[in-house]
Amino acid sequence: MNESLFWPWSAGYAGLALLTLAFLAIVGRRRPGSERRAALAVALLTAVVYMTWRVAFTVPNENLAARIAGIVLVGVEILGLVQMVASTVIGWQKPIRRQRAAPADAGSPSVDILICTYSESATVLEPTLAGAMGILYDGIVKVHVCDDGSRPEIRDLANRYGAHYIDRDEHQHAKAGNLNNALRHTSGELVATLDADMIPTADFLEKTVGYFTERDLAFVQAPQAFHNQDAFQYNLFSGEVLPNEQDYFMRTLQPGKEHFNAVMYVGSNTVFRRSALAAIGGFATGVITEDMATGMLLQAAGYRGRFAPDIIAAGLAPESFGDLLTQRTRWARGNIQTARRWNPLTWPGLSKMQRWLYADGILYWHFGIFKFVFLLAPLVYLLGGIPVVNANVPSIVTFWLPYFVASFVSMGAVSQGRRSFTWTHVYEIAMAPTIAIAVIGEWVGFSTKVFAVTPKGVSTHKLNFRWGIAIPPLIFLALSVAALLNAFVFSAGSFRPDSLVITSFWAGYNIVGLVMAILVCLERPRQRRTERTNVEIPVAARLWPGRPVAGRILDLSFQGARIALPWTNNFDPTQGSRRLADIEDLLIDHVGTVTGNCRWVSETAEGMLVGFEFDRLAPAHAVAIMRAITASDDWVRHDREENARVGGAALRTLIGATRRVTPSLRTELRLATRGVAQLHRPEMSGGGQDEVFSVHVEDLSFGGCRVRSRQRLSSGEHYLLDFGEAHGGRSTAEVRWVQRRAGRYVAGLRLNTPAERSVRP
Repeated sequence: MNESLFWPWSAGYAGLALLTLAFLAIVGRRRPGSERRAALAVALLTAVVYMTWRVAFTVPNENLAARIAGIVLVGVEILGLVQMVASTVIGWQKPIRRQRAAPADAGSPSVDILICTYSESATVLEPTLAGAMGILYDGIVKVHVCDDGSRPEIRDLANRYGAHYIDRDEHQHAKAGNLNNALRHTSGELVATLDADMIPTADFLEKTVGYFTERDLAFVQAPQAFHNQDAFQYNLFSGEVLPNEQDYFMRTLQPGKEHFNAVMYVGSNTVFRRSALAAIGGFATGVITEDMATGMLLQAAGYRGRFAPDIIAAGLAPESFGDLLTQRTRWARGNIQTARRWNPLTWPGLSKMQRWLYADGILYWHFGIFKFVFLLAPLVYLLGGIPVVNANVPSIVTFWLPYFVASFVSMGAVSQGRRSFTWTHVYEIAMAPTIAIAVIGEWVGFSTKVFAVTPKGVSTHKLNFRWGIAIPPLIFLALSVAALLNAFVFSAGSFRPDSLVITSFWAGYNIVGLVMAILVCLERPRQRRTERTNVEIPVAARLWPGRPVAGRILDLSFQGARIALPWTNNFDPTQGSRRLADIEDLLIDHVGTVTGNCRWVSETAEGMLVGFEFDRLAPAHAVAIMRAITASDDWVRHDREENARVGGAALRTLIGATRRVTPSLRTELRLATRGVAQLHRPEMSGGGQDEVFSVHVEDLSFGGCRVRSRQRLSSGEHYLLDFGEAHGGRSTAEVRWVQRRAGRYVAGLRLNTPAERSVRP
C-alpha cells in the first residue's frame, strides 16, 4: 500500500485526535458518564488507525533479520490492540449496581462459611475467625475452619471460638480438595469461601445472600480488598497516593464483566449455591487456580455469577515483592493449565463474549513475554543495527503519538482513576521476567501442580535488596544505557536520524520502568506484627485501682491500641507521670474490659498517648474488636491514584533507603518527659561535698533514663540521680553511653536501685 495516500489528511487527523483526547481527558475527570464513552471511542479509533499504518507501511524489509524483528514486534502490538478492545468493551457499560439485603425471616437459607488454611499461622487466622464469628445473619450460619495442615493448634483455636474444625487424612488437589472435603462434611444451602487472611465484615452475608432470589445464580463475588500496603505501595513509599495493584481488576474489570456473565471467581469473599457446585462436581481440581476454573465451569453450565460491589472482606496483600511474584506466578501458571484443560474458546456452553473475555484474561498473563519484546526492540537497533520499525519522525508524530496519548486516556477512562498507563508499565516491567519464565515453562511442559501458599503476616527488621529478582531489570538497564551511549557517543552519526530519535525515546521510556522495577526490589523492614486501623472509640483506662481515666482509642489492631488520655481536673501531669505502667485494664465501648500491658507512654501538652498491648483476647472481645476495626472507614485504603507520579515515588524511595532503620530492643516502658533532675558526683577524697549539677531528663523507665547536660559526662561514671518526689526520689546510676550534641552531652544512664527507693539518708 502506498503511504502517500495517508498524507493528504494525516496532519489534520493527528491534530484533531490530540485535541479531542486532551478535551475528553479534562472533561471526563468531572463528568465521567458519556464523556468516558467518547474517550474510549476516540482512543479505539486512534489505535485502529495506528495499527493499520503499522501493518501496511512500517515493517522493515532491509534483510531477513529486520523482517523477522519487525513482524514479531507488530504481532505483539496486535495482541495489545486485542486487549485494548476487550478492556474498552468491559469499560463501556456502567457497572450493575443491584444490591439486595438478605431476607429477614425464618426462611433465610442456611450458610456454611469455609475458612481455608494450610500453613498460615494462628496469628493470621484468628482475626479472620473472629470476623466470621461476628457475622450478623437471621438464618442458620456455621463457621468451619478447613485446615489442610492438620495442626493441633488450629484445632484448639477453632474449638476456642466455637467453630467447627475440618481436616482430612489425604491432602490431594490442594485448596480445591480441601473445599470439596468440606462440602462433604457440611449441608448448608449456601457456601461461603474465605482465605485464611480475609477478614469478613459483620454484614458479609447481609450484602450477598439476597442475590440468591435469582434461581439461576451460582455465586456472588465480592472484591478482594487489602488493609495493608502491597509491595509497590510500601517499598516505593507510595501507600498514600497509590492504590493496591489489584484494585483495577477487583473493582473495575469485575463489575464490567458482570454485563456478560463473565465475573471471575477469585477464591475468596464468595458465596455459592451448593446445588450449583454439586451440578459440576464441586470445585475444579487438577489445576492450581481452581477458582478461575470453577467460576467458568459454572457459567458454562448455564448458571450466573454476580458481583457485589461493597468491600465486605479484606485481607493481607503479599508483604514482600518476592511473595507477590510467588502469588502471580501461581496465577499465571494456573490460567494456562485451565486453558489447556478447559479451553474457553472451545468449551461448550460459553457464549461468544464469555469465550472472548476468559481468553483475554489468559492472554493477559503473557505480558511478561510482550514486555521482553518491547524492551529488546530498541536495543536490537541501537546495539545490533537491525531496524525494527521503518518510519520517519513526521509519521511517528502523526500516527503513533495520538495512539500513545490515547493509551493514557483509555486506561484512565476504563480504570476510573484506579490505574494509570505509566504505573501499568512499571508493574508489568517489574514482574515481566518472573512471569515470562513461568508462562514459557508451563507451555513447553515444565508444569507444576504444587499449590504454593502466599506467605502472610511476616515481619522483618532489616533492609533487604532482592538481587535474584533484580538481576534481569539490572541487565536490561545496563544494556539500555549502553545502547544510548553507543548511539550518541561511540557510534555517533552511523544511525538514520529518524530511527535514532524513535528508538532513543523508546529506550528512555523503558529505562523509567526498569529503574522503578529495581527500586521495588529494595524490601523495606516491616516491623509491625499486625496492621493498625484509625478509629475513634471511647475508652476508660484504669491507671490504678478505682481511678479510671476517660479517653479515646486513636488506632486499633487485633493485638493492641493507641490511646489518648487528656488532662483533666482529676488527672494531671503529675499523676500521669508517677504511674507510668500501671494501666491495669481498658473498658472499651461496645467491647468490654480487656487486660494487657502498657508498652510505651508519651506525654504531650494535651495529655498522654499510651501504647497498650492486649493480653490474649477472649473470643467475645476478639469478635467485638474485629467488628470495630472492620467498621472503620480507614480499614481499607483508598482505591484511586492521587498524584502518584513515578518520579516522586523514585525520589521518596532513594531518600528512604538512606535512612537507617533499627528495631527497638528495649523491653521496658519509657516515658518521654521534660523533667529536671539533680546529678550528684561523689567527692572522691572524702573530705569535701559532692558536686551537684542539673540535667534535663528526656525519657525515663524503671531501669534507666536519657539525660542532657552541659557538664561533661563519661561512660562508666557513677552518680546519684535525684528525680524529686514527683518522679520517685533518688537512685544510683551508671553512665552507659555518651554523645556530644550541639555543645551538650546526651547520656544513657542505668539505674542501679529502684527509682522509688531513696538510697541516701
